[in-house]
Amino acid sequence: MLRAAVLLAFAAAPLVAQTRPPITAEVRPFVAVDAPVVALTHVRLIDGTGAPPREDQTVVINGTQITAVGPSATTTPPAGARVIDLTGHSVTPGLVGLHEHTYFGGVRRITQMSTSAPLLYLAFGVTTAMTAGSMLPYQELAMKRAVDLGRTPGPDFRITGPYLDGASARSTNARALASPEEVKRVITYWADEGATWVKVQGTISRATLRDVVREAHARGVKVTGHLCSITFAEAAELGLDALQHGFITASDYVPGKQPDACPAGNMRVQTDVDVASAEVQASIRALAGTKTAVVSTLAVYETFSPERFQIDTASLEMLDPEVRREVEANYANIAKGGLIVTNGLLQKMMRWERDFVAAGGLLGAGSDPWGTGFLPGYGNVRNYEMLLEAGFSPAAAIQVLTLNGARILGLDARIGAVTVGRQADLVVVRGDPVQRPRDLYNVVTVFRAGVGYDAAKLKDAARGLVGVR
Repeated sequence: MLRAAVLLAFAAAPLVAQTRPPITAEVRPFVAVDAPVVALTHVRLIDGTGAPPREDQTVVINGTQITAVGPSATTTPPAGARVIDLTGHSVTPGLVGLHEHTYFGGVRRITQMSTSAPLLYLAFGVTTAMTAGSMLPYQELAMKRAVDLGRTPGPDFRITGPYLDGASARSTNARALASPEEVKRVITYWADEGATWVKVQGTISRATLRDVVREAHARGVKVTGHLCSITFAEAAELGLDALQHGFITASDYVPGKQPDACPAGNMRVQTDVDVASAEVQASIRALAGTKTAVVSTLAVYETFSPERFQIDTASLEMLDPEVRREVEANYANIAKGGLIVTNGLLQKMMRWERDFVAAGGLLGAGSDPWGTGFLPGYGNVRNYEMLLEAGFSPAAAIQVLTLNGARILGLDARIGAVTVGRQADLVVVRGDPVQRPRDLYNVVTVFRAGVGYDAAKLKDAARGLVGVR
């Protein structure tokens, strides 16, 4: 019934930005906590602000909001509250994903994950998700409606619509833009359809990007991009809001880079770049001094590293059996693939991001699901482990995954941290991800706007569906 409901979502219904979707008959089986007032007691709290983790805390939820946070010894649950003793558990804010896809690519048959993606994102604590380009944008819009109308559990999706590129685009999956008039028409159309962001691709020119930024900002829409023809420095000057992927896509460092041209070997020549050099460090400081944010996707690039990547057998269970066989073949043949990311290159990507944040830059993160076996939700949590390896503290890594993402989306007054007055988007995990990072995978309950969803039931409902629906 749930699967059919997603596909039959009201296509004519308006796109709404609800903070709390209704609990319908379709969603009710996944709800574990639904009470007017809830007190989570004796938790380890990593609050998303970058503050050190705090032991034995109580978090009180009243309706959709957090109304109290403090030591359990001095924070008394309100009379009539549902009290949940979470000794041995940790709480973080809901994750804010900034490079999420609801189609499964990197395999022969691209499919929309209108059922499996919302379930898996929410199951692993992603309560807000910005899609970063769509292959099937109308199906993605219908998926968002299904979540907003309570026809399937899922995060608050922020939609970018289809990929946008320049007139010289060769990809059949992107909308090529050839003139200022065309830019205005396309941006106006997708803004009216409900897109709050748009994403540009790697052959766009500076002139066209300038037009995209101008028209998008005039409509209150933000712009992100996976760039190549335009350097990070140029994009920041033109007002791009968020750069995807970081160092590996920065053509600033390619020798002989020509204006408005994507250089051959970009994403490979960075292997030879000295991130510690004065030139690169100066570029990092300059970028950090702008209003342009960066979105980390370290974990998906790890899947292109034969030296490092080990496929997650638990995630394979989420794949359709036929698609699973293809993904396993992709994994077995990763060393023969077109893109190889060495451990050395990954280390440089990590160093670049750490130095960007140290210079004052705003870093968020996203998963970028792909046919290497990298799935929604699983990838978001893997980013936490990668950020720790990059040198971030657990509190700083959680901040990147939560409050920083909310800031990039312009939603930080409402979500992104476990503080009084913010929306009750919370993740309850069994164990201590500060001492044992992999404990962050042990999600028990995910609260979205005060309603707690059973993570195990969400995963069970998605099992075997990735690659088909």
